[in-house]
Amino acid sequence: MNAKEPIHDNEKADQPVQVGNKKGLLSNSKNRIFLQILYKTISWISIILFLTVILGMTLAVILSAFGEEWYGTFLPQGYTIEWFIHAWQAYEVGQYFKITMIIVLTATVISLVLSIPTVYILARREFPFKQALISFFQMPFTLPDLLYAIPVASIFYNIGLAETIPGLIIVNLIVGIPFSVFILLPYMESLDPRLEYAAQSLGATKFKLFQRIVIPQIVPGITASAINIFIRMFNTFTIILLISGPKTQTLNVMVFSVLQGSGTQPPAMLNSLALTLMIPLLLFSFLSLWISSFTQKRLGK
Repeated sequence: MNAKEPIHDNEKADQPVQVGNKKGLLSNSKNRIFLQILYKTISWISIILFLTVILGMTLAVILSAFGEEWYGTFLPQGYTIEWFIHAWQAYEVGQYFKITMIIVLTATVISLVLSIPTVYILARREFPFKQALISFFQMPFTLPDLLYAIPVASIFYNIGLAETIPGLIIVNLIVGIPFSVFILLPYMESLDPRLEYAAQSLGATKFKLFQRIVIPQIVPGITASAINIFIRMFNTFTIILLISGPKTQTLNVMVFSVLQGSGTQPPAMLNSLALTLMIPLLLFSFLSLWISSFTQKRLGK
């Protein structure tokens, strides 16, 4: 009995230490929970404030563009589309929109035609520096625009392609082809090559192979690529600003030029001009989402 008593006394002596450790753990846990709640609260408050500011400015531009008079009141006294008509006529918006659509649509088609065989080679062939080439295609949308826009603009002015429609189309290809390759590559890599081997064993030519086997399977990727590069090129600004001329400006460059030299123009007219650029971009974005969803459901992807 005497041999067991020291052990019993030691266990009693350790009990206050264990209780103290438990209290410390509970305190640390409470502090951690408090910091998590504080972090989430601050994050949500920042997000709500940011969205409030952005939505508030957007709503102010919309109300100003459609408002008749807005002086000292919470809302405009009336609503009209006259400012849009005046802006459309004064700044020849239709002409700039036509130039933009010609450039962007042509560049979109050329980008797809060139990127599909490129993606096929990258997905089906192994060759030296393949990863370096893929990284090269990713450079235009990972690097700052000015890093390649200024050298390209200098070259285009030297060879006479600046301030021309063909020059603007080629410049958009610098953005369109890499972006199209980046979107199409996962679709092409997911295709089963055994279907191609079977078609070749039955005597299919490369053209028939693309037409009957490859292209139908990557229609969702082609659709997503076409829509995304169209929107991206429609919104291209920096490099177009550097090489476009008075008669070859795209819509967004024209809007920037007008806003930069607005002078004494009515704010409502300038806001309506800004909405003239914003509305097509929003429509194209919603259209892209709808077309992508419809294509995937139709093809069961």
